[in-house]
Amino acid sequence: MSDTDVARFVLVRSRWQAAVPLGVTVVFRALIVAYALALGARGLMLFAVLALFGVTGALGLFAFVATLTVPPAEVTADGLRLRALAVSTGLTDLAWSEVRAAWIAYLGSQRCLFALAGERERPYFSPIPDGPGAADAVRELSGGTVTVANEPPPRPQTDSPGFRLAGVGRARRTPLLVAVLPWVLILVMLPWLTHTTPAWDQPWWPGNH
Repeated sequence: MSDTDVARFVLVRSRWQAAVPLGVTVVFRALIVAYALALGARGLMLFAVLALFGVTGALGLFAFVATLTVPPAEVTADGLRLRALAVSTGLTDLAWSEVRAAWIAYLGSQRCLFALAGERERPYFSPIPDGPGAADAVRELSGGTVTVANEPPPRPQTDSPGFRLAGVGRARRTPLLVAVLPWVLILVMLPWLTHTTPAWDQPWWPGNH
């Protein structure tokens, strides 16, 4: 087990590497809102764009800042120290006796360690690098009481809508191109969805004078 001492293992992952996927989605959401305004979207369509992309973009921006400022998650002899939500500005201490399940899965292209603990049905999480370090640390520092699965648990695992909607990650990494393509398609289709003139036919578009 690398990057560890007797009682502590930092879940090594650059804060910038962890924040970049969030930043990309924030940028695309901002572009969609700005493009809709430039196209002159009004009424119900404007409300839908602001609700779907403006509000979620603001939350994504908060999560981006939180990811850059939150202390590094870690595994200790006492338990796990993980984030409760993407917008969390601190870590939650989880004693080993409280941890019900732990697994490794992907949020888009980002590899993460997830854990269910206590009565909460939304998993705690932390971005982690590739390699067995995090799983080895959990096994060793928990004294073998907690084993990290290599894939997310089946859904639904409980009858609670909170768990089903919480997100447990995917078994495989999503390629960057696949993750970005839906945002590009939304931008391309926005003129038709708003029933307005595409940007390249607008007077303000470069070259149209």
